Amino acid sequence: MSLLKMTKDSIDIGIVVKDLDVAEKFYGGTLGLPMVREVALSADIARQSGCAGGPFHFKAFQAGDVQLKIVQAEAGPPSGTGKIDEATGVRYITFSVESVEEAFNSLKAAGAAMQGEIAEVVPGRFICFFADPDGNMLECVGPK
Repeated sequence: MSLLKMTKDSIDIGIVVKDLDVAEKFYGGTLGLPMVREVALSADIARQSGCAGGPFHFKAFQAGDVQLKIVQAEAGPPSGTGKIDEATGVRYITFSVESVEEAFNSLKAAGAAMQGEIAEVVPGRFICFFADPDGNMLECVGPK
């Protein structure tokens, strides 16, 4: 039996960014994810819950069953981005797509920061990596 009695079959993921407006253009505009809610937390609530020392604001975008909570903290924390092997913790988010090549070409044409080329990881399964405007690593995986 699970310690957590979850109410849905997926989890939400929080991504801290420097500029919420720029991130909204990327996640909502470039990637086309629908924004489903917007929340502002006061410093009091943030401190009471233990999640932050000051106020922050987030917008949630729906990505399949998962919600990506794109967060801008008033404190302006330093960047924690980089390649997968540069630090521990959450390093990237994967989007399963119908065609990695189509996603790659669309992302590149939209000006996304592509991190390399399309690579075949196992027969018939391809990946490509790109970064959001804050350098957070994102991956597309699927058939070519």
